[in-house]
Amino acid sequence: METKTIIKSLLWVFILSAPLFGQARNGPAGAVSAAATLEASAGYAYISLAAPNSQSVALNGLTANVVSQFTPHWGGTLDFTFARAGDALGTGQSDKIYTAMVGPVLYPLGRKRTEIFAHALVGAAWIHGAVPITATTYYAGWEDRPSFALGAGVERTITGPFAMRATVDYLHTTFVNSTGATEGQNDLRLTATFVYRF
Repeated sequence: METKTIIKSLLWVFILSAPLFGQARNGPAGAVSAAATLEASAGYAYISLAAPNSQSVALNGLTANVVSQFTPHWGGTLDFTFARAGDALGTGQSDKIYTAMVGPVLYPLGRKRTEIFAHALVGAAWIHGAVPITATTYYAGWEDRPSFALGAGVERTITGPFAMRATVDYLHTTFVNSTGATEGQNDLRLTATFVYRF
C-alpha cells in the first residue's frame, strides 16, 4: 500500500469516527472541567527500537499530534513521530522510523491543572534500518507495515492555553530479521511535548 493511501485512510478513519466519541452523557460531567475542543502539541520523542538478537537501538526525534476532546472524558487523536539513530548495530547504516496513527483517548482522572490520560492508537510505521547477517554483510532497506501503540500519560496546564504532556507507550512495529523474514518488534516510546489549546 502506498504511503499517500495509508495517510488518506488514517485521516478518513479519524474524521468518520469522531462523532462516536461525542455522544451525550446523562448526569453530571464529573470532576474534570469542560473539555477543550482542540489542542495541538509537538516535542521530543525517544524510541527504543527492538532489533535482532535481543538488542535494541535508541532513536531520538520529534513527535506531534492533534487531539479533539469531545467530552470531558473522551477524545480522539492523530499522532505522528519521526526518530533516528546514526548507526544501526554497527553496520554504518542509519535507523529511521516514521509513524502515523489515530485512535481514542480516555481521560479517567483530572484534578485542578493536571489530567491523566490513556490512548490506543493504530496506523502505520515506516522503518529504515539494517540487520547484520554475518560480520561483514547485512540487510538494509525500508519496511512499511501496520503498527499500533498503547500508552498513558499526564498533562499539566502551565498557564492559559499552554500545557506540558509526558507519555509512555508500548509501540508495536515490524522489520526484517537476520533470515530476511519480517518479524514483529516490541518497542518503547517516550515523549515530552508542549501543548497549545485552541
